[in-house]
Amino acid sequence: KEPPPADEESGEELQGKQYTRQLHEDICPAFVVVTQAPRGLCEGRYMQSHGKDKADEFRHKMDHYLEANLTDGVHSLSDFFQDVAKSSVMNLPVAGKDDEDLFESTRIYMEREGRPFNYLPTEAEVASEILAKREALRKAETEAAAAGADLEGKGAVQQSETRRQAERMAIISKHLKEHQQLRDTPVREYLMEYMIPSLTEGLIEVCKVMPDNPTDYLAKYLEEHAAASEV
Repeated sequence: KEPPPADEESGEELQGKQYTRQLHEDICPAFVVVTQAPRGLCEGRYMQSHGKDKADEFRHKMDHYLEANLTDGVHSLSDFFQDVAKSSVMNLPVAGKDDEDLFESTRIYMEREGRPFNYLPTEAEVASEILAKREALRKAETEAAAAGADLEGKGAVQQSETRRQAERMAIISKHLKEHQQLRDTPVREYLMEYMIPSLTEGLIEVCKVMPDNPTDYLAKYLEEHAAASEV
């Protein structure tokens, strides 16, 4: 059975009904990044992805976006996160930046209050695992040495020494190989992997603590971080 048609008064009432936005905290993101780019850059990338004959389609979508987000008096998506969700919104310009720069800027923004838990082992857990492996290796070497002491004859002792020498050479060879890989690593890649993360964390720590001597504080932080990384 079909419902009766709505009269004109109920239709006018429906059109004039106001909706209130409510925040769903369970799905609300903790970090909000809004990328910004000139219209020409956006149009170029859109046509590169969808075809050069899609210029009119891009302009239509862009005008709709501007009307919904960048028009005076319009409560945009960015405004919603700032005003309703009380979240800090990062406006990230993309012009003139590569993916690494954009990623690093986003990482600093997300880690401004500390690194989020990403289910990877913590530094303490990694250090504990390394120490456990070293202890197991030391125990194995002790047991091997004790077993070697029970061997009779010069030939047995010589064989044990040859084996240990081969192990030493393997460790040396591995170290030389890793050293050569570091030497062959481009400077930018080396800095991004080994220097920039520690330096960025140090600068964030300086901003949090606000020490009297930021230079000495940063130097001490980097020294302690380097010592902890070697464990």
